[in-house]
Amino acid sequence: MPLRPGDVESIGGYTLTDRLGSGGMGIVYLGRSASGRQVAVKVVHPPYAQDDEFRTRFRQEVAAARQVSGAFTAPVVDADPDAEQPWMATLYVPGRTLSEVVAEDGPLGGRALRTLALGLVEALRDIHRAGVVHRDLKPSNVLMAEDGPRVIDFGVSHAVDNEALTVTGRLIGTPPFMSPEQFASPREVTAASDVFSLGSVLVYAATGTRPFDGSSPYLTGYQVMYEAPALDGVAEPLRSITERCLAKDPAERPDLAELHSLVLTLPEAPEPPDSPEPGEPVESAAGSPASDAPDAPDAPDGRPARQGRRGRRLLIGVGAVLVVAGLSFMVLTATGETGQSPSGSGAGAGAGAGTGAGAGTGSGSGSAAVSLPPKHVRWDYQIGGAYTLPAGVRVVSRSYEDPAAPGAYNICNFNALQAQEDAEDDWDSDLLLRDAAGKIVRDEDWNEAVLDIRTAAKRQRIAARVNSWIDECAAKGYQAVEPDNYDTFTRFPDQLTADQAKAFMKLLSAHAHAKGLAVAQKNTLELAPDRTSVGLDFAVVEECGEWDECGDFAKAFDNNVFVVEYTAKGLANACEGWGGELSIVRRDQNVVPEGTSGYLDETC
Repeated sequence: MPLRPGDVESIGGYTLTDRLGSGGMGIVYLGRSASGRQVAVKVVHPPYAQDDEFRTRFRQEVAAARQVSGAFTAPVVDADPDAEQPWMATLYVPGRTLSEVVAEDGPLGGRALRTLALGLVEALRDIHRAGVVHRDLKPSNVLMAEDGPRVIDFGVSHAVDNEALTVTGRLIGTPPFMSPEQFASPREVTAASDVFSLGSVLVYAATGTRPFDGSSPYLTGYQVMYEAPALDGVAEPLRSITERCLAKDPAERPDLAELHSLVLTLPEAPEPPDSPEPGEPVESAAGSPASDAPDAPDAPDGRPARQGRRGRRLLIGVGAVLVVAGLSFMVLTATGETGQSPSGSGAGAGAGAGTGAGAGTGSGSGSAAVSLPPKHVRWDYQIGGAYTLPAGVRVVSRSYEDPAAPGAYNICNFNALQAQEDAEDDWDSDLLLRDAAGKIVRDEDWNEAVLDIRTAAKRQRIAARVNSWIDECAAKGYQAVEPDNYDTFTRFPDQLTADQAKAFMKLLSAHAHAKGLAVAQKNTLELAPDRTSVGLDFAVVEECGEWDECGDFAKAFDNNVFVVEYTAKGLANACEGWGGELSIVRRDQNVVPEGTSGYLDETC
């Protein structure tokens, strides 16, 4: 991808020519040295350069990556973790990630699967010989080069003879690919933990599905710790190999020397697929895609929290307390490799909600009268998981999958213009946006395929599905909807336009108004002047205090604006300028439920 306005153009003597990827913590660029050598340069976002804990973690990542060398890792060639804007350069390895390959081409088999398995075993051997445990081996951290895989991203690794950075009760990783001991005793993980993760990665590579894949990180973590892996579709001898890798007891897993011998027994010719039993659902070729996160999510959810697109952490996502059958542990995941589609059944029956005493009627042609939220009242943002409303809260935004809160004005949040990362296969292939080479266009921060809204016919088909979620919001007693990712076109200007986004949103607004629901514009200040013609009634805005945008939103929406900030600075700015006119709350970056580690809920 080409550089964008404001991108760094050179750093540490390297000329940066293209973007290779981006996340909440930083951007990876394609760089070129004075001699012409290509490198991948990871540049930290400026806000994190001021975070001492992050700087310590980044130094650790650089140190760990420098210790590791081998044919199946990407070596560090240069770095400056103490620079004003920290950065690290590794050898550039052209190729897609394993998650991209499986999502776009389908599962691996035969020689390709055998080569992958052998390469990953050798990569882990080199990593462990350096005294490092990776701790986040997953499909999006495996580059598929022409001569074999490369294991990348040592951002959460640690040297086995050093104290882990994780603090008591907090984990860093990606639940579907974490080991049981990463949940139970994160300070005590050993090389055997990476073997467990390798087993999960190989199952994913061979089938397109994960052996542990609950509807939330909580349930996924419970499965990892207590349930047998789902190995349907894994043929022998890989099935027996992965069963041993996925043993709950680290002592029962093979070491890498034995594992290398076992992997050599994998056939080079692909096995014919097993025929499904009568009545058994048939998996799609690619299965559920996965990636970084978290970090989809790695995406933390009670489901994956739909978070702001600016300055959010990719490596770590929602921290959540799980209490299942007496078990209590905490998950800090990356925003990418877990998730749940908004097409899930939803939690609980339609709870009766109060009217919210909203004034006015909705805009939009042919709409029924809709109730707008009351202005300048206390509100709460609960899209990462519902909990009892704090005292005095009169308006709340919750995930589409949660019940409405009795006695409040309820806003229903869902992903509208991108495929939730675990639901890509639920969409017709032609409704996924593709670039000129035919490759699916993704929001890399969330590993979400972008939906193709470029033609009226496709907009109608996509809206038909999204409108079914609006129907469910209405049935649950919500008063308004909050379609997320209205601003997707701003991240993909080469493929999408503002006019296409507006045309699509008009379809949703008309349907919502017909159901008696108001419609919130999510972020997207550049389209605020068009809100009446699109049919948008009020606004839900992330970090307008941080980015000095509250006044513009207030003007466009006649102060009917609900602000969520994620930093103390953002809250202070929003409250100082607009605390007497707008509804403002500060939430933790992961929007976790009350009672969960990291939970934060403040107001002016």
